[in-house]
Formats: sequence, structure tokens, C-alpha cells
Amino acid sequence: MELIKRYRLVIAAVLPIMILVLIRSAGTNHFKNDTKRWAEPSVTRSNTINAEQAGSLAGKKLTINLDKDVHENGQIIRDALNIPAYSIISKKYLNKIRNHKGPVLLYSSESALSARIWMVLSQMGCTNIYILTTNSDNEVLKYKFRPDTLPGPESLEL
Repeated sequence: MELIKRYRLVIAAVLPIMILVLIRSAGTNHFKNDTKRWAEPSVTRSNTINAEQAGSLAGKKLTINLDKDVHENGQIIRDALNIPAYSIISKKYLNKIRNHKGPVLLYSSESALSARIWMVLSQMGCTNIYILTTNSDNEVLKYKFRPDTLPGPESLEL
């Protein structure tokens, strides 16, 4: 009892915080928004745009280069802001993206990197963000399909 009286201010401050942490961690909605809402543009490819479509967008465009060099159809894209992917959510760059009044175009030679950065920025509340791509296909097959020509286990002699 003496111990409780001595530390009652500490207990009064820590106990409500512990209760709130437990309530928050036990909840099912850990994400700010519905994940289906964020996955839908990727499935319908409404978040990707090519150079021709980018030219028809209204407003001043902010192109963000996630690579060292930005190349689109063999030409360097002019006025691209070079931001390393690992630092795009820093306060400096995030404020620049949020305060931009036109479309934001993300480019990387790795389309998966652009998609991940698009997802992160979208979930952080940034709007009017597109992935700049060179192809309009949903998936480009780079290799010719070849069936397996190895012999089956029944042809192996032991």
C-alpha cells in the first residue's frame, strides 16, 4: 500500500497509456484506410501512365526520378526531380509532393519500385500520383515459353 501511495502519479500517467496501447493493438483496423481501395488502381492500371498520356494531364507535372538516370524512349526526361527511393518519405520531399498542385509522375527502371513508392505515398494521403511507364501492357513477357524437356523420374535408372 505504501508503494502505491508513493508512485501514484506515475501509475496515474502510465496506466491510461497502457490501456490505450492495448486497445489499439487488439483492434483489427491497423491501416488508416481500406486496403482494397489502394489495391484497385494497381489491378485496373489506372495509376500507370505513359508519356503520351502524361502530356494530356492538366497542370504542371512533377516528375520524380527514383533511379540515377531517367530515360523514356531513349531520351532523358527533362526537369525530373532526383529523389532516392529510400528517402522519399522524408519530411522535405513529402511536403514537396503534398504541396504540388499538379500531377506527380513516379519513374523507375524497376516498375515494382515505382509501384511500392506509389502505394506508400497514396497511403500517406498524397493524391494525383501516377507511375510513369514505357509500356502499356499489363505484363510484358520477355522470354519465350519453353516446356520442360527433362526426362521424368520413370526414365531414370538406379
